[in-house]
Amino acid sequence: MILDLISARKDILFHYSPYSFFPKKDQEKIFQHSIVKGIEKNLDDENVQTLQIDVLGHKHVFIVKFLKWDSDYFNLPTYKLLYVLYAHKDYNILKNAVKIFVKDFFKEKGRYCFSEIPSEDIFTIQALNESGFKLVENRLTYYLDLKNYIHERYDVRSATVEDIPNLKRVAREMRNDYDRFHAETIFDLGKADEFLATYIEESIKGFSDFTMVPAELGVPADAFLTANYLVDEWDYIGEKVSKMVLSSVSSQTCKGWYLKLISEMAYHLKSIGAQYSFMHPATTNRAVIHTYEKLGCKYGKCVHILTYTS
Repeated sequence: MILDLISARKDILFHYSPYSFFPKKDQEKIFQHSIVKGIEKNLDDENVQTLQIDVLGHKHVFIVKFLKWDSDYFNLPTYKLLYVLYAHKDYNILKNAVKIFVKDFFKEKGRYCFSEIPSEDIFTIQALNESGFKLVENRLTYYLDLKNYIHERYDVRSATVEDIPNLKRVAREMRNDYDRFHAETIFDLGKADEFLATYIEESIKGFSDFTMVPAELGVPADAFLTANYLVDEWDYIGEKVSKMVLSSVSSQTCKGWYLKLISEMAYHLKSIGAQYSFMHPATTNRAVIHTYEKLGCKYGKCVHILTYTS
């Protein structure tokens, strides 16, 4: 039944893949790995639950994952709505199914749930909106072809554990008011700042494959950029692609270093065999988007982050 629901909306569900920005020739391979196999893997996860809701003979499956680390950190039971699967095109039926889901899933007070939905899945976005989910962030994907990448070089190095206290400070101070953690009204701003500080600490300790900082004479290491190589994905999706994940640059001591770190990370990822890199700027971050475009990055996709709190 799950496979039938996946197949029914294949063209839309494809856009849930983080790799959906690749050329059309790769779509089937990407879809099978990211969506079909991805959903099957989630269904085997003890932290994932499925809720089946029938409306007028139409089945809907809501796939929700409990996020333990986030729940413990914010002292708030936190879930991610991964997919809403259905096989029809009747908006009113979908809306009724979502309303039932919200009523049933959030009958237990004190739950927090978010979902990342691509722009193409407009029916699901609208149904969630009408059922109490609110928009907190719009996020883009930009990607860079590394195969023929050429740019001026800069002095950088790998971050070490000795950099952690300073980089945590930078992460706290360079707040992005438009990311989910800061735009979401239920989170304390100080706690949200500390979340990003903790993220960079864990990245250096091994959560990320590489963390880069400036190494130019006279420039403090008040900026960083992390990356995940994703090499285990390369054979499955048919592309050698890596991801630039988290960055923060002090506007006081490292002005201009965002472009330098992105460029040098491009060279680093190219050196480990990657042919593409991608990143996820917020739509509000015009300066970052301008930097990407200046370096030759291209627009890939857009997702909307919706949340619900009971």
